[in-house]
Amino acid sequence: MQTNQDTKQEAAPALDNILILEKFQEKHADKFTSGQLTWFMRNRDRNGLAKSGAVILSARKFYINEPLFAQWFASQTA
Repeated sequence: MQTNQDTKQEAAPALDNILILEKFQEKHADKFTSGQLTWFMRNRDRNGLAKSGAVILSARKFYINEPLFAQWFASQTA
């Protein structure tokens, strides 16, 4: 018999860390242009952003998990 202690559950991300794409762009306008963020979203499957878990697509809207996006962005190399 398996107990609850044997089962790992990942904690859900805090909703305070998740912003709709437009709010994320407003908050970080000094770092990213609207065009850059659009490019990131369009190419999310190729650039690893989708795999990072930083992007949520729900009801035809993009949401950004800020801590995961920051990790993804910091991992990019030239």
